[in-house]
Amino acid sequence: MSKITCVDISEFQQGVNFNKMKNDGIKAVIIRAGYGRETSQKDTMFESHYRNAKEAGLKIGAYWYSYADSVNDAEKEANAFMSVAKGKSFDLPVYYDLEDSSQIGLGKAKLTEIAERFCETIKKSNYRVGVYANLNWFNNYLDYKKLKAKYSIWLAQYNDRAELDCDIWQNSSSGRINGYNGRLDTNVIYNEDIFSGKSNTKVEKPTLTYRVYADGKWYNEVKGLSNIAGRAKQAISGVAVKVSEGNLHYRVHLLNGGWLPWVDGYDIEDDINGYAGIKGKVIDGLQVEFEGVGDYKATYRVRMQGEKRFLGWQYNGEKDTKQDGYAGIIGGKIDGLQITLT
Repeated sequence: MSKITCVDISEFQQGVNFNKMKNDGIKAVIIRAGYGRETSQKDTMFESHYRNAKEAGLKIGAYWYSYADSVNDAEKEANAFMSVAKGKSFDLPVYYDLEDSSQIGLGKAKLTEIAERFCETIKKSNYRVGVYANLNWFNNYLDYKKLKAKYSIWLAQYNDRAELDCDIWQNSSSGRINGYNGRLDTNVIYNEDIFSGKSNTKVEKPTLTYRVYADGKWYNEVKGLSNIAGRAKQAISGVAVKVSEGNLHYRVHLLNGGWLPWVDGYDIEDDINGYAGIKGKVIDGLQVEFEGVGDYKATYRVRMQGEKRFLGWQYNGEKDTKQDGYAGIIGGKIDGLQITLT
């Protein structure tokens, strides 16, 4: 069996001698910071575990146990973690622990969205992030491939080997390690890059190309932020977007109308799936979503007709205090736009 070099602990493990652990070959410890939506649910041993492990020279990671039943709850859990962990640094990613039976009925799509919301909220504070779950959850209740494309994976499977590709494999809940008089969760670290952050560095950015239809014609293609698609005072009624790698889809909202169906093609002769919009019908809202390459997101903004400045940047379909989930002002007219990946 691969060498055990990591343990994970919580308030249920007290009297830990981290120096003895280190001498026994342990190089890293992942500490529970807390659980749920409130800072009052901070793990009672988090501070002392963190301090003592650091003094012993061990690498440190953290995890947060989830009870979230909505994406809003996931964001609250992320904010609770950040409040609890304020001022602390971690050598490993922060892992979101998804395993509670109360969440199973939410379904795979919702649980994956919950995981993403927690991770994306944490990333805004420059923490590296990951998802912890057992094999059953990764197979049946989470979109493993989608999460693995963006985050570190910590797999729990008490077996003689890990059956999913992961950075960390929790191989037992009954391990014995010098420095603690009891049973421990033990882990094998497969990807040493999680210590350096290399596993979370950005991969090469795909090329994003787009163009718009206005004033009875298609304007020239624009790549990334090399230019602005559109012309001042000419209301846009069609948008076409493509990317060299990854998964992208987009849609538009029509003035005095509603949202049109999502489009993922790029063909100005195809008015069904080649572009978004209806020629002659003015667009007042735009959504673009991208995934599948590193942690890149579609990043886009629009200029309203007659205005010199652009509205704020939007990121995929995210909503928070600064993000509306789309670019534009319903009831207005768009005459320029920019789209890139960040």
